[in-house]
Amino acid sequence: MNIDEQHFKRLLDAYLTGRATPEEQKLLDDFFETYPQLRRTSTQADAATREAIWRQLASNLPARPPQGKGRTLAPVWYSVAATIALFAVSYFLFVRYTGDTPAPQTVPLRQAATDRGQKLKIELLDGTQVTLNANSTLKFPEQFEGNVREVYLTGEAYFQVAHDAAHPFIVHTPVANTLVLGTSFNVRLTPDNRAEITLVEGKVDVGGVILKPNQQAIARQGGEPVEVRDVDVTAFVDWKDNILRFDDVRLGDAVTVLQNWYGVDITLEDPALAHCTISATYRKETLKNVLASISYMLKLTYRQDGNKIVLQGHGCKQ
Repeated sequence: MNIDEQHFKRLLDAYLTGRATPEEQKLLDDFFETYPQLRRTSTQADAATREAIWRQLASNLPARPPQGKGRTLAPVWYSVAATIALFAVSYFLFVRYTGDTPAPQTVPLRQAATDRGQKLKIELLDGTQVTLNANSTLKFPEQFEGNVREVYLTGEAYFQVAHDAAHPFIVHTPVANTLVLGTSFNVRLTPDNRAEITLVEGKVDVGGVILKPNQQAIARQGGEPVEVRDVDVTAFVDWKDNILRFDDVRLGDAVTVLQNWYGVDITLEDPALAHCTISATYRKETLKNVLASISYMLKLTYRQDGNKIVLQGHGCKQ
């Protein structure tokens, strides 16, 4: 059957949406079973995994066919087979490890942890660089073994993953897991048990959803669909360079950030202050300067006794 890549992509779309004819379904299924790596994965994977593999195949095909004669189905497949075979294997491994309970570890894990007011930079033995934000923990093996590189995160961290196509990198969190080959991204667990994965460059998979640069995935516990939105990534990764940004942020939320950032306890004397919003950027500023700035913006005063701070004022009009 002679078809070009554009036609093949349409076949995949029909396959995934249930519109393919029995003959088209058999054609694609036969090709799926042709390659050993994919066949080994497909026999152990569920329907959702197989669909994710097909979607990844579709995303790797160019939108337009090359100039000249249409290609046969086989050459079209060969042009992306290596990529999809790798994805199939890594996706299956990813699915194995996405349960609520992590898979048993055969390698002892080391732990790096930060308290409030601390940040920590770590370089793993594979060359991956991790910046750990305040009040966060990263568990990782001294030496990665097996087919995947796995780490376990609570809190927030910025990852610059060393590229290794043969050994996908997985960041486990209590809410969602992120699968990558080599890329830069931020992972943050929020106080309300959400996971925010913000992609700076490369490509990551969050629960079967593929992110592009300048996109953020929001995952929640309980099996809810992953939400994807376009974002200004600097707002989510500036912290690693000691830049503190508040873009129309509620003071109540800003206080939580400040407590972790500077290792202090902040109380709002009037609970109504929590609903006031601030917009400001602070580059390596002292706590004193930040408090003075916020006090000026919202017409507040504050008193400090050691690590305990009280913000005072009359709130703001909503």
